[in-house]
Amino acid sequence: MLRSFFISWCCILLWITVAWSAVPAEMSPEGFPAVGAGCLAGRCHSNLAPIRSHNSDMAKQIYLLGAAQGDPNGCVVCHGGDPVALWESRPHVGAPEGSLLAEFTTTPAAMSVVDKTCGQCHTERLYRLRRSGMATGTGHMSAALQGWGIKPERPFGVISITDSDGALPSAGTPEYQAYMVRLDRQQNGIFTEQILRVPEQKWENIEAYPELAGYQYVRSECMKCHIGRLNDGKKGSGCAACHLRYAGKQLVTHSLQGTLKSKVVVNGNETTGIALENCTQCHSEGKKIATSYAGLLRNADTQKYRRMRDDVHHNGINRYGNPSGGLLCQDCHSTRAMHGTGNIAVSGRVNVEVECADCHGTSDSYPWELPLGWQDEFGFSPVQGEQRGTAEILPLEQKLGTVYVPEDGYLLTARGNPFGNVVRRGQAVVVHSASGLSYEVPVLKTIALRHEWKHPARAIAAKLQHPKHFESLECYSCHSAWVSQEYGTHLQVEFNTPDKLYSAKLTEQQQWRDPVLGINGEGRVSPLIPLFQQDVTLIAPDDAVILRRHVFISQATQKNRAIIYNVLHKTIEDLLVNRVDTSREETVLSKYDSASAYVAHDIRLEDLLSAAFIMVPVAPHTVTRNARPCESCHANAKALGYGDDSGFGIASAPLKESWLQAALRSGGQTEIMERDKAKRMSSRRNGHISAQRVPYTQLLIRNGKQLQQVGFHWALSSPLSGAQRKIMEEQNPFVRMRTGRNITEGMIMVIGKYEIDAISASAAILAIIFFVIVAAFMQSRRSKRKK
Repeated sequence: MLRSFFISWCCILLWITVAWSAVPAEMSPEGFPAVGAGCLAGRCHSNLAPIRSHNSDMAKQIYLLGAAQGDPNGCVVCHGGDPVALWESRPHVGAPEGSLLAEFTTTPAAMSVVDKTCGQCHTERLYRLRRSGMATGTGHMSAALQGWGIKPERPFGVISITDSDGALPSAGTPEYQAYMVRLDRQQNGIFTEQILRVPEQKWENIEAYPELAGYQYVRSECMKCHIGRLNDGKKGSGCAACHLRYAGKQLVTHSLQGTLKSKVVVNGNETTGIALENCTQCHSEGKKIATSYAGLLRNADTQKYRRMRDDVHHNGINRYGNPSGGLLCQDCHSTRAMHGTGNIAVSGRVNVEVECADCHGTSDSYPWELPLGWQDEFGFSPVQGEQRGTAEILPLEQKLGTVYVPEDGYLLTARGNPFGNVVRRGQAVVVHSASGLSYEVPVLKTIALRHEWKHPARAIAAKLQHPKHFESLECYSCHSAWVSQEYGTHLQVEFNTPDKLYSAKLTEQQQWRDPVLGINGEGRVSPLIPLFQQDVTLIAPDDAVILRRHVFISQATQKNRAIIYNVLHKTIEDLLVNRVDTSREETVLSKYDSASAYVAHDIRLEDLLSAAFIMVPVAPHTVTRNARPCESCHANAKALGYGDDSGFGIASAPLKESWLQAALRSGGQTEIMERDKAKRMSSRRNGHISAQRVPYTQLLIRNGKQLQQVGFHWALSSPLSGAQRKIMEEQNPFVRMRTGRNITEGMIMVIGKYEIDAISASAAILAIIFFVIVAAFMQSRRSKRKK
């Protein structure tokens, strides 16, 4: 027994020794200038990791500033406080002489104090950061309000702020700056001089105009992620949201993460770059970009995640010759997209400057042979111009991070900025990840010249025989493995809870296959996802139901701002919550006006649905090497925007009416109800419209009448045009193509690890089925003979 006890203790000591030795000396708590003194004394913060490695320039500057303020370890430089106080309650009070802070702060990275903390050394970033989309959320706030039938007269954001230095970006190359000024002029304003904080609304106003509840909802739900948020006292706010690693609300390590130079030790492992988990803290909502990139799909019912295929750029199993591991978000998205350019953008898309072709090129052009603006045309398609070439010099803001050797030149983004971490090496492209790994990028022209397509027949058909795909589609329209789609959302918003607004969401249906296709703001075909397909139940402070399953109409189609159209479903909510019989469902269509009464009214139902439900273009970040099959677009009613519940093939799809029209046509007169009866709504209708039958995926009917709004900020956002839909239907792979050749000829079917011709595979499968049927028939005959 004594022997086993001794062995156990030896193992524990060995584990402690290994774990301690795993921490490099420059990251060890023992490396501070004054170990055990000031904030690091006794039981206080003695095991705290350094904010940066002790031998870094940043740490050395902090130690010098701290020593001048009476704290050689530099804690007071960022936090304030009294480092020489003898009593436990005193160190967290005030600030030392010479500090820019007036009081101690636990969150020195918060935007309310950042000019006195991080801004001491990073002054050049402050102006741009405070006006960045990461801080203001301008486009998101304004878009969310439109889902409530509110079209703000001016842009709203998390904070109120003004851009005083004009529309010319203060970051980037001259080519980039000229590009953005031209884009601003072309799009009639992608920048704004001023935004206001989303205003607070009192219940008295909301009771008179229920759509104003949207302001409170946005303040409660949508403003909690952006780094300029109102409750910036929370951990992880401001700069710390990206540069400190958290697990929930728990700080994982005190060390800053950033570029390749910023080392962080977590559980004994040394890492560099900003972890995907930081991005997921915010980008798991809305379009769910970060979780999709990691291969996680949130179940709408349980809110738990299921494992899907992650993006090929994230997947650890890479091409032959490349190291195992994936790219970080920052490897593609630039410092300008994160820290801003000094302008206040009206949409998040304004600051996304990277396109797929910037690294991969096209089948007939290397990335450096493409003109600037390729895949970023905004209506000028296809872009023509001089070859963009490469760059040898980085803009000033990029020199603050890791500077890689340019080799044969830094590759340029579509808008003219050098990547900094993506270089040309002969005819090859190499991307250096902030994780420390480097990868050779598959370049399409090289693959085409060497005929190294993974599935030659499909690749040649899509890329070479139909070059229009390169000119009019986003690459991820075909190369996205799946897209998170939550169709139909019921919001129950309650004002009867003390001190805060309570809201609950219930998604009607969730899908991930074959998204609807439409046109994005750049004028290219892109996947669309539902962003605002919401109906609202509004509960008053006295528990009265003010609205029940209310659908707001956009101000874009309202002639009178005092009028809101209302679609009321008596038992859709019961259907989803209590699982009652769908035959009990009843429907009322009414118009609610500012006179506080429900009145009968006849309206164009297509206009109602068009204004109420909104889809938005998305880059799903679920890229896969194998593109979606041709028939998943050309023979798919949902992909073309006709909906997925028609039960018809494309060729015979009817001129489908909206579900609201069908509901009204099958019923009697619309009932008139007074406001005081809103708590228990009833109807004499006999319609049986199930929530599961509402065609949330239907974007338009075949005569071109649009049923849902597409996008918010960009003029080109729309469903597929009639000409595009006609071409796609004519090129239905089960009919004929322009070439007279069936597209399924020569296609590849993957069975296990084998790849065979699709037609041969189909014939083989039919033959097997035939022989199985014959064998079963013969066996049945034998059994009868024996009896």
